[in-house]
Amino acid sequence: MSRQLLEEMLKKPQRETAGADTNLRFDYQKNWAFCEMIKKHLDGADYLVAFEYHDDVVFMEPGDDPQQVDFCQVKTKKSSSSVTLGFYLARAKANDGKKPSILGKMYDNFDGIGAGHQVKTVLVSNVPFSFCGSNSCAADLKENHVKTIKDKLTAELPDFDEDRLSNMHFVATGISLDAMQSFLMGEVSKLFKTELGEGHGVNMHAWTRLVQDEINRKNNVDAETISSTDDLKRKKCVDRNFLTGTIQLVANNRTSVPDMALVNTELKDAGWSAVDLMKLGKKISNAVSDYTNPTNGDAQKLKQRLEHLFHSAVPETLPRFLTSALLQVETLTEGLSLYGEKFYFQAFVVIVFNEEI
Repeated sequence: MSRQLLEEMLKKPQRETAGADTNLRFDYQKNWAFCEMIKKHLDGADYLVAFEYHDDVVFMEPGDDPQQVDFCQVKTKKSSSSVTLGFYLARAKANDGKKPSILGKMYDNFDGIGAGHQVKTVLVSNVPFSFCGSNSCAADLKENHVKTIKDKLTAELPDFDEDRLSNMHFVATGISLDAMQSFLMGEVSKLFKTELGEGHGVNMHAWTRLVQDEINRKNNVDAETISSTDDLKRKKCVDRNFLTGTIQLVANNRTSVPDMALVNTELKDAGWSAVDLMKLGKKISNAVSDYTNPTNGDAQKLKQRLEHLFHSAVPETLPRFLTSALLQVETLTEGLSLYGEKFYFQAFVVIVFNEEI
């Protein structure tokens, strides 16, 4: 082959994508991809996953020099009713003609990079398809459905090649929008039992949030800023090594959640109200996740600044350390606006104090 697959993807222009239209739907897209990563991980696959690059999610193997690629489009509905083939082939009117259909957009991913590589397009739905089973290939559908796809795509795409229908797939997850997070945690549990054994005692929720944060960051990088294959891997992709490395990091991390009964008693004696103690308690789990996330550079900066504050004064009590930190909150969170919310900041301060004493 004349060029590596990653170089072909880099050269191919990005098509316009609408992206997920609600936070819940984006979360579903992200968590479905996360679940697929875990499945591949458990199968021993060497994978590389790109987010919002040519499609919603792109799976490539092997990670170092990919030879096969799956372009995945994730569609969701709140209702459980099935979706018809006509929906995926419909073309809305536009000022300059008609917009491409969903299957037309999927087919576009074959263009320019198909030669010499194994390319698949995968339409993922959280509800059933009315025209096929939960895991089907377009070429294997009933004859009338295959004919409908061929006729519609031939009219839409001048370079349509029906042989590529054997590489166009439909996957129905059967997992509702509301159930996906719980399903993900079940998959995470399987992964941790396999990697660390029964009774590992590792905070799986903290690790899950760590990976979700990384996926969010990769998803939000503008594809137009990618100018090399190194950029593509570093800015837009997550791979097997990331999951393996972060599992070991959280397994080896000795940071513990502060004993909130002791914290509450000390702060109550210092004059804190019951309402403020409750607000602090609600922020602790998120603060612990950020504190233990080695890929979260902003949280690591805040951690270092608070550690410096602690060692510059070595406060005798938690209330005194909290008071000292709050007096300098603007300086401590300079450039870290997401961490300036009062009770989140104080939760982070509590964790640093707990670790340093």
